[in-house]
Amino acid sequence: MEVSTIIFFSLLLCGVKAIHADASFAALATRVRLVEREINAWKLEAVNTDTNLINKFEVLESSLKEELTERFLPLLIKPLVKQAITDIMNEDYIGNIITGHVLREVQSVKANVQYTKTQLKTLAEQLRRVERDRDTYRKSLRKQRRSLTKDIRELQIQLNHTVADLRDARTTTCPLTTAASTDPSPSNTASLAPVTTQDSDLHATPSAAAGRRLYSASSRGDLETVTRILAAGHVDINTRGWWSRTPVMEAARRGHSDVVKFLVGRGADVSLEDSDGDNVLHVACRGGDLELVKLIVSSNLVDVNARNNDGRTAVDWARNYRHQRVVEFLRSRGGH
Repeated sequence: MEVSTIIFFSLLLCGVKAIHADASFAALATRVRLVEREINAWKLEAVNTDTNLINKFEVLESSLKEELTERFLPLLIKPLVKQAITDIMNEDYIGNIITGHVLREVQSVKANVQYTKTQLKTLAEQLRRVERDRDTYRKSLRKQRRSLTKDIRELQIQLNHTVADLRDARTTTCPLTTAASTDPSPSNTASLAPVTTQDSDLHATPSAAAGRRLYSASSRGDLETVTRILAAGHVDINTRGWWSRTPVMEAARRGHSDVVKFLVGRGADVSLEDSDGDNVLHVACRGGDLELVKLIVSSNLVDVNARNNDGRTAVDWARNYRHQRVVEFLRSRGGH
């Protein structure tokens, strides 16, 4: 074969190979581009995966921290704290400090308790005093109420007596005698000693109306009317009025010393007592007239320490009605 033919075929083969090589090149380039896109996609997926992993790791880390803090950490710390406390308590100086502090607190508590007990005792004593004062006040109030009730009733009785006196005055005339024989005035009566009278019959049958008039006049301190009634006679000089008091008792209670002197001078019995057991000195001390009390005591007609049905003395009545000067005078005469 000729050389030219061989060269021709060689060139022809080279051309065919070149053409085939160019086609393979183009396919290879296409494949490379596809691979690059896949690599880029894998890179993007790897980045996303990495981000997700990081986020999940952070969530897991937070969850683990929370779980450790809430569950495992106290379990780990508790034994450590107990051990630490045990170690501290084992130290003598720390123990002494704590013991001293505890002792001081205990002593402070004891002192507070003792102070509270003292305060309670003081309050209890004050409460008892208040209760006693309350009871005393109630008793005094009841007595004052009874006394006021008595006074009101006496005023009613006196009013009735006055009405009866006015009625009797319209229908009867009281005989009058001369002053020389029937008017032993207080100025002529030096003491409470009884005197003898001859101008009227005091032992005659007494008149109830005259007795009421005598009681009312004695209560008012009307010496002129008292003198006229006794001069008329037919009257009991010891007639009983409200609470069984006699005219001389009522005059003494009202402080009418001139009437008291006159009645005693006409024979009034000062030893009599009313329904409460009070005598003329008792009722005089209730009235509080010091001069009248002195006059009764100086006459030695009654016992200065005589007691009524409730065990009261004249001093008790004067003290109850706050007549301090009368109380002092009676005590100076042995009253109690």
